[in-house]
Amino acid sequence: MSCRSPSLVPKPLIRSAEADKRLELFMVTSVATILCIRFVLHATGYPQLAIRGLHIAHVLLGGALMVLSIVILLAFIDRYSSDLAAVVGGIGFGAFIDELGKFVTMDNNYFFQPTVALIYITFVLLYIFSQMINGEQLTHEECLLNALELVKDAVIKDLDIQERKRALELLDGCDPSDPLVKVFKDMLAGMECIQTPDPGIYTRCREGARRVYHWLVSRRWFVNAVIAFFIIQSVVTLFEAALLVMIKLADSFLQLRLISISMASWLELLAATVSSILVLSGVLMIRRNRLAAYYRFKNAMLVQILLVQTFAFYRDQLSALTALAINIVILLTLRYMIAQESSADSADVLRSLS
Repeated sequence: MSCRSPSLVPKPLIRSAEADKRLELFMVTSVATILCIRFVLHATGYPQLAIRGLHIAHVLLGGALMVLSIVILLAFIDRYSSDLAAVVGGIGFGAFIDELGKFVTMDNNYFFQPTVALIYITFVLLYIFSQMINGEQLTHEECLLNALELVKDAVIKDLDIQERKRALELLDGCDPSDPLVKVFKDMLAGMECIQTPDPGIYTRCREGARRVYHWLVSRRWFVNAVIAFFIIQSVVTLFEAALLVMIKLADSFLQLRLISISMASWLELLAATVSSILVLSGVLMIRRNRLAAYYRFKNAMLVQILLVQTFAFYRDQLSALTALAINIVILLTLRYMIAQESSADSADVLRSLS
């Protein structure tokens, strides 16, 4: 029997329906690892693990764990091995990138001030890349292959009711004329399912946080507080920017040398000013078009998270971490507000057509 030679034409990359969850798990695990390492090192006085003059840095442990995660992905084909690889790889990547300061300085300085800012930029870029991957709906072939991934669980008697429901939803997104769609649906209909297992700790924590989040954003006082926060922050930022510019102009003309501002601080101030202008433009149009105003607010928060926070981490890591947490909460709230306003607009359009 002859075998067909491998094609030199590159094959399309097939996206996983679980990619969003696994990439989230990877990033959460990585960030948690960095925080844990820095906390333990600070609490123990930054000890060094050395054997006969050899310093064993935790970047080596990180590399080993990342290799282990790749081996898991290459050697096993069940879905749980992919989840395990996301956790193991996340721990490894966190341990690896925590020592970034040593590899961008001539003197191997772990405490290099911009390190946290560089780590932050890395995770922002990773998040943007993950959103680009998951931005579009799955294609017909991707839905079929992801449904097949779920069907594989039936072989090891581990297909639960929720997974079968998810597989059928994926098949509903396929081209019904494809004969494989009917074959897979018939297979799923004839399979016995186990009871849905109890969610793990990570899932319970995430669902608990989601319930708290939805409770908050459904309260009108919280939405008003968010908008008030935007207005106050923007006015204060613009006032600070104007004041600093006036002082620097006075310094230039009178040569008093009252204040010294670094280039990073000027760039942070410029990004914050752009964010404030977006907010104030949204406030001006909120009565005419709430959805457009919410998008202005969202863009302002993206400028805050992607630009302002980068310079803030360079300047002061602790306060920047607190500000980042607040900005993320506000961004999630704005996403909910936009979704609610879009749904209301869609309902109005349907009523006008009927």
